[in-house]
Amino acid sequence: MSANGLAADLIRAARITDGPALGMLSRQVHASADSHRRSLGVPAPPASQPRIEMSTLIPSWLPLRAPSLHLVADGDGTLLGSSRAIEEPRRADWVVIELDALPGAQAQEVRWQLLNSLIAEAAGRNVPRLFAACADVPENAELFGQAGFAAYAQEEILYRPPESDRGGGGWFRGWRRADGRAGSLAPLPTAKPAPTLQPANPADAWHLFDLWSHSTPPAVARMEGYAAADWQDAGHEGVVPRSSLNPLLHFQSVNGWLNPADQRAAGFAQHGACREGPGYLRFFVRDGSDGSAFLTAVLAGLSADARAAGILSPVRTYEHAGLQAATDVGFEPVGRVTMMVREVLGRVRAPALVPAI
Repeated sequence: MSANGLAADLIRAARITDGPALGMLSRQVHASADSHRRSLGVPAPPASQPRIEMSTLIPSWLPLRAPSLHLVADGDGTLLGSSRAIEEPRRADWVVIELDALPGAQAQEVRWQLLNSLIAEAAGRNVPRLFAACADVPENAELFGQAGFAAYAQEEILYRPPESDRGGGGWFRGWRRADGRAGSLAPLPTAKPAPTLQPANPADAWHLFDLWSHSTPPAVARMEGYAAADWQDAGHEGVVPRSSLNPLLHFQSVNGWLNPADQRAAGFAQHGACREGPGYLRFFVRDGSDGSAFLTAVLAGLSADARAAGILSPVRTYEHAGLQAATDVGFEPVGRVTMMVREVLGRVRAPALVPAI
């Protein structure tokens, strides 16, 4: 038994027969007003407007990517919690994508046992690092801090509501502003002049790496450890760059564009169309370039269905040019999440722990 009275052996691997119970567990956790205190709370706490959370992004409550590990807390036949981690494509690191516990006095203890069991399993499988993103609330900060995770960045989750009632994604309608007024969008500003956009392809990998390096503090760049070769597939895969949202989403298609300027990339945007719900947009803007014109051109180039679905965009808080450009084209903040990492194998990296930006 633990100090809080929970059996040490209540953690086990999830089974196929757990499907209905896992669905009910997720609905109970995420439907509550303080769900972000008993879950990762990504992409935004439900207290924000609009109410965007896991239950909105994944209405089916079924995993859309096969987990590397799925653990549950089983208390005498009742599932008390669930935790999942997936392997990063082409890397040995894992990303924690779920850490839920039913409401109750023991919720934090259940999450603690799940997280520590996940870390132990990762160590047994020689996983170098565990990444996670969670709502910036005391429950998550305390839990992950005690488990050896360190914050290295924060992301502002931005949302641009549907432009019209046309096209796909029509289930996500009742968007309201933070002040309670009905959400609406002004027409896209006119780009002046319209920047050149070209599809990103493997030959652009070095230019994308250069733009990312320009936009990212050196300590964070060393932590995430990308090389130029990692950007070869950024134009059609939603894997690089890392964000709090792309491990959670199932993309039907991914497209990337860059804005060439003076033999460098002045901007890069990666759009992922999701099976249900809002699309995904990750972008970088080089300081000194016209970011709003770039994003205006990107949004104008999307299909009517893509714009009608709404768009979620994670932007790091240190990406000041990107945050300003997103505001100019109609994105609004709906939440902030903390990016965390834990060295599992205890290898020395430079730096192993870095402060949040």
